[in-house]
Amino acid sequence: MILRNEQGKLNFIISTQYAIAYPEKGASIVLNKLAYEIAIRGHNVYVFNEPYFPHENIKVIPTKLVEEDNPWKSKFIWEPFNFLLNNTISIYTQVSMENPHNTIHNVRWVLHDYSKEHWDTFDEKDLIYNFGDFKVPENTKQSSLTVFDYKLDIFKNLNNPNRKGFCSLRQGKATPENGEEILKTFTSDDISDWYNKGGYDYLLETLNKYEYLITFEDKTYLTTIAALCGTKAIILNNKNYSSPLDFRLKNPIQLFGVAYGWDNVSWANKTIDLVRDNIVELEKRDSVTVDNFINYWEKKLL
Repeated sequence: MILRNEQGKLNFIISTQYAIAYPEKGASIVLNKLAYEIAIRGHNVYVFNEPYFPHENIKVIPTKLVEEDNPWKSKFIWEPFNFLLNNTISIYTQVSMENPHNTIHNVRWVLHDYSKEHWDTFDEKDLIYNFGDFKVPENTKQSSLTVFDYKLDIFKNLNNPNRKGFCSLRQGKATPENGEEILKTFTSDDISDWYNKGGYDYLLETLNKYEYLITFEDKTYLTTIAALCGTKAIILNNKNYSSPLDFRLKNPIQLFGVAYGWDNVSWANKTIDLVRDNIVELEKRDSVTVDNFINYWEKKLL
């Protein structure tokens, strides 16, 4: 496969292999959303999965997941491709190892707190972009790059007069050892398997039944989805921020309708009606970070 060489256009290779292994994860969604945002700005984009947001400027590099029984699902093979070094940029995440595409212009997009194991394989010339306020090594020079598929057209408050009770999400490492014991005190219904139960349609219908969503995860788009549906989200047993105010300032997507700790529930209750307007404003801010990202590479390479 040969990547295109068109005057006035750059080639962006986005490592979306993660979306093949974990299609429902937030990282998979934002990687595909970034591909679309770059494509609509007129540049060529290459991904490794079927695009979530198709566009004529997005092309797929045929890729297969190997060792599917591996719990980490991190082994892939893809069709070889050739490209011009000077107009091609690779965009990797913080969990990528080294530079598998052998490009000279590389971006590391931080979508989760870094690990030294991966970070030590990066080149000092790689540019670092942070999705939010994820942890990186001290004194790292970085810029902002935020995109999100907020799905405002799907998620809304259906004004169910019988809304009541608790539902909960159990996600990865964020759930503490005594998480199940904590959740039992709320008699909450587990909706963690939402993707296999019907995806977004299931979430819309289910979240509109409950008054509160409980989770231990402080960085998940599902709390915002809940808030858009009128379900107040409560983040429990999380020690990543010094206070609810600190949490909100560093996570503007969860500014309203989300409580950081049980003692902060009153904030979620009184701000739930402000969620949608906040997201609309964040979409505008997100677009600026993409424009800045594209402008940087256009000035450097065109």
